[in-house]
Amino acid sequence: MVHVTVALRRTEGRDPPYDHNFLLGSAFYALLRNHSAEASSILHDSPSRSAYVLSEIHRVTGKTKEAWFRLGTSSEAVTKLAGKALSPGTDLTIGATRFQITGFSMEEPLVRPGEYVTLSPILLRDKKTDRCIVHDSPGYVETLQMAANLQVKNHLKREGTIQIHHFEPQAVRKRTIEKRTVLAQKGRFLAEGSEEDLSLIVNHGIGSSPALGFGMIVPSEGRRSD
Repeated sequence: MVHVTVALRRTEGRDPPYDHNFLLGSAFYALLRNHSAEASSILHDSPSRSAYVLSEIHRVTGKTKEAWFRLGTSSEAVTKLAGKALSPGTDLTIGATRFQITGFSMEEPLVRPGEYVTLSPILLRDKKTDRCIVHDSPGYVETLQMAANLQVKNHLKREGTIQIHHFEPQAVRKRTIEKRTVLAQKGRFLAEGSEEDLSLIVNHGIGSSPALGFGMIVPSEGRRSD
């Protein structure tokens, strides 16, 4: 498993729009696809599994033109593809904002039972009504736990062991996916489970549309502060 932190420098335009998740996801996918004819098969091996998860774009404190985002995956193929596509000097356009990639670093997050925090908001939907589920929806923690274990089942083909005991909401984010408005939840929570299962959700996210910048989580002590 690996997390890739991508360093950016803004070269044109203002800060990326507040609602940039879908734009980042689309631009990053296009970047990977343009670097390999095999990208489509690698990134779409199953409709029920996402090959990776993305954070939102985060500004570097005190440096107005510098920013970063993070990619999580357990796929060696995606890691190799990203390593080729994310070469320094590559342009990445997010809406009306153009960034240049200045570098990237890879690390293996330290995963264990404890507190986790979102790097991109978690998108949960009610299957019957298709409404978005946020922290004040009835049974939110149980729904979040089910979504985490569904990721385990989709990827590892077995029942998950993840238990979520508490969720501390931070903000509800209004986002747009292909002209449709959704609500997604940021926050922190306590989680237990096997190391394999916790690693799975750290590297592939929780909930819907992880490759579009939703549902990325990291251990609290492993969160980048700038």
